Amino acid sequence: MTVNTEVKGTLARLLATENLVVEHRSVQTASFDVNSRVLTLPIWKEASGTVYDLLVGHEVGHALYTPNIPIDAPKGFVNVIEDARIERLMKQTYPGLRRTFFDGYKELWHKDFFGVADEDINELAFIDRINLYFKGNSELEFTDEESVWINRISNTKTFDDVLDLSRELYAWAESKEDQKAAELPQQMEVNWDNPSAGNEIDQEFQPEEGSEKSEPNNKPISEMTDEELLDELEDKMYEDDSDPVGGEEGGVKETESITDKALQESLETLVGGDDNREWVYLDLPKIDLDEVVVTHKQVQEDLTFGFYGGSFYDKRDHDYYFESLEYADSHYKQYKKEAQKSVNYLVKQFEMKKSADEYKRAATSKTGVIDTQSLYKYKLSDDIFRRVTVIPEGKNHGLIFFLDWSGSMCHNLLDTIKQTYNLVWFCRKAGIPFRVYAFQNGWDRGSNHPAIQEQENVLAFCNGFRLFEFFSSRQNAKSLDKSMKLVYFQAFSMNGYRLRPVEKYGLGGTPLSEAVLCSRQLVDLMKAVEKVQKVNVVCLTDGESNQMQYTTKTGEYSYYNYDTDLCTRNLRSNVKYILRDSKTGYSREISSSPYLVTKEIVGFFREITDYNWIGIRICQKNEFKRTTRILSYAEAEEAEKQWSKYRYASIKKLLGYTEAFFMPIQNMGDGTQDLEVKQKGEVATRAELNRAFKKHMGSKMTNKTVLNKFVEQIA
Repeated sequence: MTVNTEVKGTLARLLATENLVVEHRSVQTASFDVNSRVLTLPIWKEASGTVYDLLVGHEVGHALYTPNIPIDAPKGFVNVIEDARIERLMKQTYPGLRRTFFDGYKELWHKDFFGVADEDINELAFIDRINLYFKGNSELEFTDEESVWINRISNTKTFDDVLDLSRELYAWAESKEDQKAAELPQQMEVNWDNPSAGNEIDQEFQPEEGSEKSEPNNKPISEMTDEELLDELEDKMYEDDSDPVGGEEGGVKETESITDKALQESLETLVGGDDNREWVYLDLPKIDLDEVVVTHKQVQEDLTFGFYGGSFYDKRDHDYYFESLEYADSHYKQYKKEAQKSVNYLVKQFEMKKSADEYKRAATSKTGVIDTQSLYKYKLSDDIFRRVTVIPEGKNHGLIFFLDWSGSMCHNLLDTIKQTYNLVWFCRKAGIPFRVYAFQNGWDRGSNHPAIQEQENVLAFCNGFRLFEFFSSRQNAKSLDKSMKLVYFQAFSMNGYRLRPVEKYGLGGTPLSEAVLCSRQLVDLMKAVEKVQKVNVVCLTDGESNQMQYTTKTGEYSYYNYDTDLCTRNLRSNVKYILRDSKTGYSREISSSPYLVTKEIVGFFREITDYNWIGIRICQKNEFKRTTRILSYAEAEEAEKQWSKYRYASIKKLLGYTEAFFMPIQNMGDGTQDLEVKQKGEVATRAELNRAFKKHMGSKMTNKTVLNKFVEQIA
């Protein structure tokens, strides 16, 4: 039976009533670091769910109640008595654990984890019977003297009580052993001056009739020499070659717990399994936004200087450049004019859906005040009181937009910008706070982020990663329009037109995972500034995110060393990675597959935040098929049918996002374009008009359908 270690880790944190750091590692025994509050559990591959819960509950008990101090008492006795104390306290705190402990120890008993299956348990040493008794074995018998010790163990309250009682019990056990040692010589005492007087010994060691063992001689003891007598005594003492319980002469050893030792050794056999991969726990980094975010003011300043502050060879060069710039400006103004229909449509849909939601949440109730207009019917109806309708206020929504600024976006960038602008104008008109960030890793190549140098095993940023804050709802209308025009110029120039792009804001890689890592702090900042309650995070990209990286010890990878003993490396397939969030305590295994990076990082953040995660993926049909076939065959087949029919597809939750939209490249930004008719003659035929209309309406409806879905998410 496979046990979900992340679930058991969550159980441990819940039982501890604190956000413990729980780690499963390839260790033989569990341990707890009191100072760092890290509970390390072995990977018990062979343990059943019940036994696993027992072991987790037991170790959490140690984490809660056992202090990390030097022990100056017999360790075996302390283990047994302390186990009894912490398990009693855990069962008092969580009564539901009573059944777990009972069933778990019962299972371990049947599997002989205590190593005494062939022994008479009532003949065991007292410390072993104590151990078995407090672990649920009711078949044990105790003398009146032993019952006093049992009662004292049952009433231990502190760890100091355990230490004191362990010392006392160990001293009592030593006295018992001394008593046994004193009794044995008395039974074998011989009067060496007068051997004939040893009648008791003569009876004790006289061979029985019919015994197969032949003696060297059949002499009575009185006639034996000293050497013959010693041989006879030795033969009788070692006649039985079987070892007594405890492995000591004369019976059990009272000062040693064989059951505690056997249990520890048996539990080690549960450790391991088929998965021999190294386990690495990864934490989310602490991010300084000032290090990674280029503000909209800085972007605007840099782009203004880049497009308007350049030098020229001559007047001809100057005139040609500004003609191109004027052409780009007119292109932007034309699109802005054409887009207003789509924007108005979005706003109308948004208001309709918002009103419908308000109506759905409206509650009507009587006021207790008589309605004079209904007083005339008091004899016929009791409904003569005024009514009031209360509409609860909806949550204030905000939008954070992550825009892919990678090299592969080159030919789709302008159309993507158009789609983004539709959403920006919609948010502006609907009064929705927003931020638009482009993510890229081409800024100051080779630079290192201080955040990745903080500690080992933390998700890291790729070198040169930056977030460009293109647009913000904090900008006034004039500043926003200027920023949108400048970014349009940049996309226009990188799309192959006559302008020179600003190199600083050129295209790079696809560090979507790094952008997602920044989302929590970006959202917190937006909530603080604009009092937003609910946030929608939209990621628009044309491919998978770059592989996630993490910090590790330099070691053999010293060539990554930048004056530190830490370096960054990609996730590897031969390692099991557990990503965890210290704020929520959530953790889960993440895949190292390069095809699942977006799903893993977005899906993780969807679990630890209350944001609405929306993905817009621009792709060709073959890439769409490859991505969806990572899912189940049934899901992929349904998505492909949707794509063929509607020219887009949406998939909920299975790809990390709350909802992911897949759109063909050729339809991006086309929904506001004029109808184009390709005709052969002077007059267009009906067939030519029909084809043009279908093409125009197809792209228009695709965009409207996707935008409608988007509006539904934030209404």
